[in-house]
Amino acid sequence: MFRRPTLFPMLLAVAVAAGAPPGHAAADAKVLLKTTRSWDGQTYPAYGTGQPEITVLRIQIPAHSALAWHHHPVINAAFVQQGSLTVEKRGEGVTPGASCSIAAGEVLPELVNQIHRGYTGAEPATLIVFYAGTAGGDITVPDVLPTGAVPTRQVAPCSEQPKSP
Repeated sequence: MFRRPTLFPMLLAVAVAAGAPPGHAAADAKVLLKTTRSWDGQTYPAYGTGQPEITVLRIQIPAHSALAWHHHPVINAAFVQQGSLTVEKRGEGVTPGASCSIAAGEVLPELVNQIHRGYTGAEPATLIVFYAGTAGGDITVPDVLPTGAVPTRQVAPCSEQPKSP
C-alpha cells in the first residue's frame, strides 16, 4: 500500500483555518499520494542533476484505445481525472502481463525506466500527469514494440499491488 500520512493534512487544515477571515471557509487539504516507490513497488531513483523542470500534461485517451509502449526516464505521477485506465508493464525480468487498474480520482505513481503502456475500456480516460525532470531532458521515450492486443481481463487496483522490499 502507498503511505497516506494523516497528521500533516490535519495540521495544514488547522493552520489554514486559523488564517481564514471571519465568514470564510478554511481550505481543505488531502494528501492523494506520498510514496518513494512506483506502483509495482520499485524504489524511485535519485533525481538527476541540472536545472529542475516540472511538466504537467493533460492526456486524453479514447475508449478502447492503447497508448504505445514507452518508458519515462523521470519520476512522474498520474491523476485520473475521468474514466479509468489499466497500466501494463513489459521488460526483462518482469512477469508478462503485470498490470493494475486505476479509476477516476486516484493517483498512480508511475514506473521509471520500465517499458509500459496504458489502455482504456468502454470509457475514455483523462489523466493529469506531473513529471519531475530536468530542463531539456526527455519525460517520455517511445519504445519500438508491437502494440499487440489489448487484454480484456479484469485486473486488481494499483493500490493493491504487492510491494517490493
